[in-house]
Amino acid sequence: MKWFNVNFSSFKTKDGEIIVFRPLEEGDAEAFGKFLTSLSEETKKLFGPHPLTKEEAGKMCLQTKFSNTLRMIVSNSNSEIIGYIVISYPLRESQLQRYENYDVELIQGRDLCIAPCVSDDYQGKGIGGFMLQETIKIAKNLGAKYIILWQGTQKSNKRAIDYYKKFGFRINAEFERYDHANYDLTLSLDDDIV
Repeated sequence: MKWFNVNFSSFKTKDGEIIVFRPLEEGDAEAFGKFLTSLSEETKKLFGPHPLTKEEAGKMCLQTKFSNTLRMIVSNSNSEIIGYIVISYPLRESQLQRYENYDVELIQGRDLCIAPCVSDDYQGKGIGGFMLQETIKIAKNLGAKYIILWQGTQKSNKRAIDYYKKFGFRINAEFERYDHANYDLTLSLDDDIV
C-alpha cells in the first residue's frame, strides 16, 4: 500500500466555522453512516461511488487500515461529518481504456481517481474547494501526475463542471453511463493549479 500518514488540516468556512479535514477512521462509522444517509436525493443522483448506506459506512470504516483507497472526511465544530472524498489508486479498466482514447497516459499505481461530496447544508460554503486543494496536495506528495473523476461528471451538472474547471480540470470527452451523458475531466498536476 502506497499511503502515508496524512496530516489533519483545518479551514474557516465563509460563515466563520472551523472545519477539519482528516482520514476516515474506524470510530467514525455512526457519523459517517448519518452523513451518507442524510444526503438529498438530488445529491445522491450525482454522487454514487458506492452504496450510500449505514451498512456500507460501517464496512468502509473497518477497512481504513487495509485499503488501497483513502477516504478523507470533513467534520464541523460539532464533529458531524459534512464532507467526504474518495481518493483511489486503483483505476478501473474502463477508465484506463477511455483515457487511452484521449491521449492521457494514466498509470496504474501513480495516478488518482477521486469522488468528492459535500453535505447539502454545507454546499456553497467553500468546503468542496478546500477538500480539493487538500487532495491535490496529497496527490502531489504521492507522486501522481493526473487526477481524474470516479465516473466523470454528469453533463447536466453545470455547477460541478464549473467547479472542476476553476481548479484546472479539463474536459476530455463525453461518454454515456447509467443512461446519463457524462464528461471525463482530468487535472494534470504538471500544470499551474489554483
